Amino acid sequence: MPKKEFSFPFIIIKTEKGISILDSISKTWIARKSGWIFITLLPILAAITIYFTLTSIINIFSNPVVGQVIRELGPAINLPWPGINPYLPIVYGWIALFVGMIVHEVAHGVQARVAGVPVKFVGIILLIFLPIGAFVELDDKELEKAGLKKSAKSLAAGPGTNFITAIVSLALLLLIASSLQPIVDGVLITQMDKEGPAYKAGIIPGDIIISINGQPTNTLDNFVRAIEPYYKPGENLTLTIVRDREHRLNFTFTLGVNPENKSRGYMGIYNYLSFRDVLEGYNSIIYRFPSREVTLYMVIPTLPWTSASIPFSEMLYKYYYSTTFLGTNYHYIMNLLYWIWFLNFNLAIFNALPIYPLDGGIVFKFLCKRTLGSRIGNKGINIIVYTIALILAGLIALMIAAPYIS
Repeated sequence: MPKKEFSFPFIIIKTEKGISILDSISKTWIARKSGWIFITLLPILAAITIYFTLTSIINIFSNPVVGQVIRELGPAINLPWPGINPYLPIVYGWIALFVGMIVHEVAHGVQARVAGVPVKFVGIILLIFLPIGAFVELDDKELEKAGLKKSAKSLAAGPGTNFITAIVSLALLLLIASSLQPIVDGVLITQMDKEGPAYKAGIIPGDIIISINGQPTNTLDNFVRAIEPYYKPGENLTLTIVRDREHRLNFTFTLGVNPENKSRGYMGIYNYLSFRDVLEGYNSIIYRFPSREVTLYMVIPTLPWTSASIPFSEMLYKYYYSTTFLGTNYHYIMNLLYWIWFLNFNLAIFNALPIYPLDGGIVFKFLCKRTLGSRIGNKGINIIVYTIALILAGLIALMIAAPYIS
C-alpha cells in the first residue's frame, strides 16, 4: 500500500510500485548509454547559468531602463510558481512544471538503477489535490559508494533530461510555427491619434490594412511602397481594411500636415505590424543562432511589450491558423510547448549549478572528495563546496535585488 504523509496543505504519497518501471527502463540501450551525455551537459548548463547571471547583473547596473522594466514587473517575476508569478499561466504553468519534475526525477531513478543504486520510493507531492511535484528517493549512502562516474551520471540525469525535454519542446514549437499562415494578410493597426485624419474617417485600432489606393500591404515593405507616392499633406488615401477578421471596408480621407515635418503627410497611425513579417521573423531567428536574437524564444509571451513579436501570444494568436490538423486551435499546443520548453530549460540550468545541495552541487562535492579528499579532508572539502555555493547563491541574489538598488 502507498504511504501517505500529511503536512497541511501538502500530501506526500510514496510507493514502491513504480520502482519496477524504473528497473525496466534502466535495462534499455538508451538508458545505459545516455549517462555520459548527461555528465557532459552538466558543466555546460552550469556555465550557461553563470553567464546569464553575470550578464544580467551587468545589464541592470549599466542600463537603468532594464532595472526600471524589471521593477515594473514586480519581484514575483522571479518565482517559477503558477498563480504567484502573474506572467506564468496557471494551467499551462502547472502542467509544464509537473512535466519537468516528472522527467527530472524519473531520469534520476533510471540512472541510479543503471548504476546499481537502490531506489527506496517513488512519490508525488500534492497541494490539496493539485500535483505540484514528484520525487525518487535514493539511498544516498549507496549512491556515494557507487563511485564518482556512476553517481555523477545519476545526479546529472535530472538536469540533462530537463534540457533534452526543453529542446524537444522547442523543436515541436517551431515545427508548428512553420505551419502558420495569416488569416488576414495585412498590417494591423495597434495605436492611433484620435485627432488624426484616419481615426476621424472611421478607422480604429485593431483594423487590418490590406491595401492602400489599391496596392496590397501584406508586409511593412509593401505598406511603405504603397503609401510613399501619396504621403504629402492634402493627398487623398483610400484604405481597404478588414475589421473583426471578416468585414471588408473602404475609408477615404485627406492627409494632414505632419507636426514634425511639414512636407510630410499625417494619418495619425502610430504603430502597426505585419502578420507576415512577425511570422517570418519568429521562424527565421533559429537560423541565426547563436545571435542575441535567438533569446526571443526565451521571452515570455505574456509580457505586454513582447506579445507583438510572438505569433501565439494573446494579442496575435487569433490572426493565424495552422495548415495542419490543429487549424485555429494551434495556440493551445504552442503555448503548452512553450512553457514546457521554458520551465524545463530553467530547471535544467538551475539544478546544474554547483550549489550544494542541488544536483550540480552534489556532483561537485563528490568530485572534490575524489580529487582532493586525501589531501585536505572532509573539512577542507566542505569549505570549498560551501564557499562556491555561497558565491553563486550571492550572485543570484544580487541579480534579483539589483533592479531595486541600481
